[in-house]
Amino acid sequence: MDLLDKLGEAARNLTEKAGDSLEINRLNGEIAIEKGNIQCYQRELGEHYWAKFAVGEKLDQEAMLICDKVVTSQDRIRQLMVDIDKVRKEREAILDERAKAKALQDEKAEQSSEKTTQDETEAVTDENSEKTTEWPQFCPNCGGGVKTGQRFCMFCGAEIKG
Repeated sequence: MDLLDKLGEAARNLTEKAGDSLEINRLNGEIAIEKGNIQCYQRELGEHYWAKFAVGEKLDQEAMLICDKVVTSQDRIRQLMVDIDKVRKEREAILDERAKAKALQDEKAEQSSEKTTQDETEAVTDENSEKTTEWPQFCPNCGGGVKTGQRFCMFCGAEIKG
């Protein structure tokens, strides 16, 4: 029985500890809620004093110092936003310059490609004109092309005179 009594006592202790932990967690939750409320009240208080400062009311020295810190921070934010705009504009200028350079490069490449195509066309034309000079005659029998100096037609075998 001694073992069962010890187990029962341990179970009661664990149950009580678990209950205590739950209660402590609940209370800590309520403390966190109250701390959040305090932050909200402090924010409301700050907004109240800020509104008075904004309309030009004179506040106590400490409140004025805090309001001056806020104004300094607001000025700094405005300057940082100007700096952000400057960085964006510089980046846009760089990207525009790159785009223009790329367009110029593409245009040159296209012109070069057109020149190459034109040169190839001229080479084919020259080649064709060479072939034309090689094949100035036609077979009187079948009409196939016959090279200069050829004695027989390679298509039909007829003798080429001339």
